[in-house]
Amino acid sequence: MTSTNNSIIECNCNICQSVRLRIDQIFCVLDIYGWMLDFYVVDFYKEKLWDKLPTSWKLALQDIPPDEFGLWLSGECSCKRILPLSLLALHKVINDLQLNRNYKSLSNVLQCGRMKKFKKESKEVTSLYSSDNKQKQLGDSDSASSQFIKLFRKHVKKKKTHEIEQMAEMCAYYAYKSDCKSAVDVGAGLGHLARMLTCRYGLRVACIEQDELLSTKARLYDEQLLISIRKHIPNFAPLKLEHISMKLETSDHARAEMKKHLHKVFTNVYNINTESLKYGIIGLHPCGDLASILLNLYSLNKEARFMCIVGCCYMKMTLESNNGNKQKGYPLSSYKSFKNHKLSYNALEVACHAIEKHCDKLKNNNYTDLIVHTYRAILENILTERDLLPSHSQLKNVKVTGDMTFKQYCFLATRHLQSELQPKDSDLEGPEIEHYLDYWLKIVIFSSLRILLAPLVETLVLLDRFLYLSERNLNPILKPVFDAKLSPRNLLLISVKDHEEI
Repeated sequence: MTSTNNSIIECNCNICQSVRLRIDQIFCVLDIYGWMLDFYVVDFYKEKLWDKLPTSWKLALQDIPPDEFGLWLSGECSCKRILPLSLLALHKVINDLQLNRNYKSLSNVLQCGRMKKFKKESKEVTSLYSSDNKQKQLGDSDSASSQFIKLFRKHVKKKKTHEIEQMAEMCAYYAYKSDCKSAVDVGAGLGHLARMLTCRYGLRVACIEQDELLSTKARLYDEQLLISIRKHIPNFAPLKLEHISMKLETSDHARAEMKKHLHKVFTNVYNINTESLKYGIIGLHPCGDLASILLNLYSLNKEARFMCIVGCCYMKMTLESNNGNKQKGYPLSSYKSFKNHKLSYNALEVACHAIEKHCDKLKNNNYTDLIVHTYRAILENILTERDLLPSHSQLKNVKVTGDMTFKQYCFLATRHLQSELQPKDSDLEGPEIEHYLDYWLKIVIFSSLRILLAPLVETLVLLDRFLYLSERNLNPILKPVFDAKLSPRNLLLISVKDHEEI
């Protein structure tokens, strides 16, 4: 390992070296094809985006059936037609460089080579801490645990239930490995994850949420679940949840305030001696900069012994400023390639889309809603050419259905505007509009090519965070934990501090 400053140490294990090489290779790909990510699809006609594609790509893809393209895009089968070697090579390189999102494969784990491998599976923590908390845990009774799951799922959607159950199991596992009985759920929202951790795994959880209204509603849900538990599982007494309304920041003052609140909660509510206080920092889809704030707090807080976060909304991150002063967000690590290459807002926004869902729409010929890109791009042309609105003005979101015409879409998308700013009926008809509408397949294909590149952008963001932890000797792990078709952001970033540091 080589020291780059007083606090940052570059890890030279095989894994971290391969991570840095992968980052360089991804940037090489984006140097050639990243322009597709940087453009807005609404500028498809204005910028003549189809014409910017390689000639061989245009010839091969201009009339390809969407279901055939979807099958090829998802890697399920080879295309029936002959595709250009450059496109085939790009598809293969992307598959090789992106983080694997298949949560069912145990081999899809990226772990710093300095970290001691955990051999036991997470199933062992079903009855976490049962030896000293037998009356406050569900693990001793399969029937009670099953009954709790039924009660828990009543007010939680299928997607959220899947995420919470998988996330809770992982958090409990790493709490067990780091000898923690407490956790801090940041961006806790309505408290669903915290209730699972408390009731099913016996963790003492403090919830931090910026929105006071969400915290108030979370307390109401706590009471409702407790009433149901008393009725259906009378012998079970779950630990109390605590909700703190505050905004997290990286300043010394903000860290001190958070520490003060947490000490108060864990001391007064859970009777934990602050000198022996240990907890994990967890976050299920912390938005934008919040993920990097959690990384910063975790790295500087000795009481934080493990971390589990699944980020989202990458486009809301604060990027490095033009004068070179790093701000919170991206990049976080000191690796030079992040200094030499930039990611645009558009690229980060596309990285939040799910290629799995997109491919399913194409494969099943269920892509009607994708036609919205065509309608929006044509409307953009009309609004800017008629000097009605500036480029990329905010319009109403409209879901295109099978029988929705372009004129109907325009009416719904601009109904909030003053009448003089709305396009006239004559603007929405004629040979030119019909010509533009004939481009719908090309726009779907172009949008799909952007989605193909999207996993590379998310991989860069997550590998930057991986190296940030590695540089601080904080043992990073990246692994998929959710079904990507249910939850597009499904890669969990984990860290467990060495026991010697405790």
